[in-house]
Amino acid sequence: MTMTDDRIGDPMRRVEGRDKVTGAARYTADVRTPGAAHAVLVGSAIPRGRVLGIDTGPAERSPGVLAVITHRNRPAWAALPPTPYTAEGRLPLADDRVHYAGQYIAVVVAETREQAERGAALLRVDYREETPVPTLDAALPDAYVAREGGHIRFPPEYRRGDPDRALADSPVRLDLEYRTATLSHAPMEPSATLARWEGDRLTIHDSTQAVHLHRALVATAFGLPEENVRMISSLVGGGFGNKSFLWPHVLLAPLAARVVRRPVRVVITRRQVFTGTGHMAATVQTVRLGADRTGRLRAIVHDSVNQTSFVDDRQEGAPGNTPQVYAVPNVATRIRVAKVNTGTSGAMRTPGDSAGAFALESALDELAHRLGVDPVEVRRRNHADRHPVSGRPWSGKQLLACYEQGAERFGWDRRDPRPRSMTSGDDLVGYGMAGGQRTEHQRPARASVDLTDDGTAVVRSGVVEIGGGTLTTLTQVAAEALGLDAARVGIRHGDTDLPAGPPTFGSMMSGSGASAVHLAALDARRAAIGLAVRDRRSPLHRADPGDVVARAGGLYLRDDPDRGESYRTLLRRNRVNALRGDGDFRPAGEHGPHAMATFAAHFTEVRVDRNLPRVRVVRHVAAFAVGRVLNPRTARNQAQGGIIMRMGAALMEDQRPDPVSGRFLAPALTDYHVPVHADIGEIDVVFVQEPDTNANPVGSKGLGEISSVGVCASIANAVHHATGRRIRSLPITPDKLL
Repeated sequence: MTMTDDRIGDPMRRVEGRDKVTGAARYTADVRTPGAAHAVLVGSAIPRGRVLGIDTGPAERSPGVLAVITHRNRPAWAALPPTPYTAEGRLPLADDRVHYAGQYIAVVVAETREQAERGAALLRVDYREETPVPTLDAALPDAYVAREGGHIRFPPEYRRGDPDRALADSPVRLDLEYRTATLSHAPMEPSATLARWEGDRLTIHDSTQAVHLHRALVATAFGLPEENVRMISSLVGGGFGNKSFLWPHVLLAPLAARVVRRPVRVVITRRQVFTGTGHMAATVQTVRLGADRTGRLRAIVHDSVNQTSFVDDRQEGAPGNTPQVYAVPNVATRIRVAKVNTGTSGAMRTPGDSAGAFALESALDELAHRLGVDPVEVRRRNHADRHPVSGRPWSGKQLLACYEQGAERFGWDRRDPRPRSMTSGDDLVGYGMAGGQRTEHQRPARASVDLTDDGTAVVRSGVVEIGGGTLTTLTQVAAEALGLDAARVGIRHGDTDLPAGPPTFGSMMSGSGASAVHLAALDARRAAIGLAVRDRRSPLHRADPGDVVARAGGLYLRDDPDRGESYRTLLRRNRVNALRGDGDFRPAGEHGPHAMATFAAHFTEVRVDRNLPRVRVVRHVAAFAVGRVLNPRTARNQAQGGIIMRMGAALMEDQRPDPVSGRFLAPALTDYHVPVHADIGEIDVVFVQEPDTNANPVGSKGLGEISSVGVCASIANAVHHATGRRIRSLPITPDKLL
């Protein structure tokens, strides 16, 4: 059943694009329910201590206020949902303890949001304040290796060979420290939740990246059968990981709705986006390299410490990728955590890998500079032909091609290797590069496709569109399998009443989600072919099903393209309203015969004014190996977004804590600077395409995460080339270059 109408690979425009640019798109905060009340969440004014009392009287008497809920009067929770996808290992309003500034201590519910805000302002809270641990540096002496379980999903320590002896015996040794800052996701859309009870059945509209995953957690918290909870996420206005987790506000909305016996809406404030939905934890990393004089690595020791909250142990697994990137016989990694009075961190594009790549890829550049070897060549000499940990052969590894094509597109051969040797007017010019690698993660996924008697099809999947183009690419996958024009394929999505697709995080959509849709569309096509070859009135009667192809909106013989008919004709003649195909993708995972990852090579040109050393990225070229690219338009957009996000981390983003209280000093977009158009130079993206059908039936792998891995190091390495200054602490702000 060969496919002849190739819809995958077309630069199709986003199916929801017109709605978004005309204002017709409906996000969670736009959902209207009759009689809905509004809830405002009240955060703690102190970073550590106890709530001794809350005077709720003035708020309760305020016009429009329906209820004030605190730890003293809230309904009982049924159970604590499991981590890691429950963001905090403590239910909201659990007790009188305060672990960080902004922790929710009360909920005010009123007829209008303004009345709820007025009621919240009238609360009087009596605290017993305790001395906080404000910063990672303050907590470093007490750092420890956390046990696996909960948020600790990956082994915190790894060892192969004898790295200590190999380091001691290496003729070239480097011992370096790198730091990354606390980063905020800063999505355009603040999280919103609308909860409605009907008896013991609960419907939640939520700006989540994972409706099926979060439904189970909500059901646990309220002691409900999972099928009694319906979760809907229409469109998400940016997540980057902070909507991957179930944060306290998602549980407080249905709790408040139960108290006031009517629907309740919560839309968190912009400040609460920064304090209440996670962040990427700051890290302090040490990297020790041992190499021979040609640059071939003999040993890597990579240690990292990240801040974590007093509520949870959560690792930012910076060294997690290190053992599998290069062919090194001796490796040791360790991840420790240090308790700080801040909220629990969360996954942020790309958790662990981007912070770790900054340290490792910067260290590789320092090794190359020490030896006088080209940075690309150092990476070639240490290329891993097989997976260094498992020993399995790689599937779809085109990293060497990424180096080659990225360098050629960038013009790397024009680089004078001497620092401060390239100039343009008053600007110092620097060229830097870095590699990137990320394990390809997959999950089981389901989808269905309805082929209808009007010649159209509808994809049904609980996947969530968060801005990356998911709805568009899944439409294209179905269109290709059915031989339909993509305009004749619709999609229903973001609802637990639909088959469980993968969550929209972890770069799993192109592999897992697309494969489920592909299998469902093939199943629908098989049903249509079976109907046709059994139908005596069909031109395909008694044809070999293997000789029938789908194209031009119908089924036709491969070797006799005039013999066939449209789906519309076939189904209506047989009085079949729709044929449903089901797809159930079950990945081989870590037990398959091949090791699977995605790969990148980044090349950056920076300019630094001699007099005011502000770094400007004027040009960035990135080459990616992600299997089959489903849509070059959305893929390019996704890649450019990931690169820009890490430009911010490299040059400006820093959620600094107050050194005394630990409160974030920039919990708003007025102070937390993210890149704008004026900060962004030319970004050129190259795809080294080779479908990886060992990974999944579609041959496509994730792009959203790998697009960020290596960017910070590429920029930092370019800054060193331009200025001769090696900046090992992000962000690279002008004061560090003075």
